[in-house]
Amino acid sequence: MKGTLALVIVACSSLQLKAYETELPLWEAGVLGMNIHQLAYPGSDKQVNRSFVLPYFVYRGEILRADRDNVGLRAFKSESVELDVGFAAALGSSDGDIPIRRGMDDLGTLIEAGPRLRWTLIETDDTSIRADFPLRGVMDVEDSFSYSGVSFEPTLFTERVSRDKAFYRFSVSALFGNEKLADYFYQVNSEDVTPWRQQYDAKGGLIALRSSVSLAKRWSSRWRAFGFARYEWVNAAKNADSPLVVKDGGWSFGVGLTYIWAVSDIRVKP
Repeated sequence: MKGTLALVIVACSSLQLKAYETELPLWEAGVLGMNIHQLAYPGSDKQVNRSFVLPYFVYRGEILRADRDNVGLRAFKSESVELDVGFAAALGSSDGDIPIRRGMDDLGTLIEAGPRLRWTLIETDDTSIRADFPLRGVMDVEDSFSYSGVSFEPTLFTERVSRDKAFYRFSVSALFGNEKLADYFYQVNSEDVTPWRQQYDAKGGLIALRSSVSLAKRWSSRWRAFGFARYEWVNAAKNADSPLVVKDGGWSFGVGLTYIWAVSDIRVKP
């Protein structure tokens, strides 16, 4: 999608330094400040820029969880395989933010919901490698939660925690969408045709290839700083020839700071 904002917030506000902590608080609450520069959509040459301060809450229950990677329900967990149902979000933008889309419908704030299968390939005290397979329905919040398509983004992650309690994550992924989702980003209907924007019938398939890195550092028991960067390519995408695709690739990035206000006395295993 345009970006998984909810997962960025949760991931960066609740870093799980498992090399040093075999148990974590059942819940923690705090405040998060963040600045995000995000591509308006894959293939856009414009970014959506947002700064905000929000409260956050992390809960590490056996079934209900809002932890570093997901907000939702965990249905099954074994030593190497986990199945959950979760949620994510992406920032919206107006047609005024994107000149090539001027006069077209705005891209609203999107909510994604659906199952995710996680397969842990390697896990040691300070390093892990895993594959995620999230399949999610997409809804437009600003259009009365109307159905906007389905996304599937298989992702390979590697994570490492250093001895000075710094957290590093690298990932590569391929984002696919059905025709409904492709239409949302790349379709140009007859009423939207202009001298610089010809009619286009979008098709389902590969939307973008992505590579990302994130890092975080715990400075004290209360304060954490973090940042992330992601580059995505659309030159091999199904709709690379859409008139709404302006660039073959682009960056999204953000930085932030969290303050932990309160934690549970009850400790649980991650």
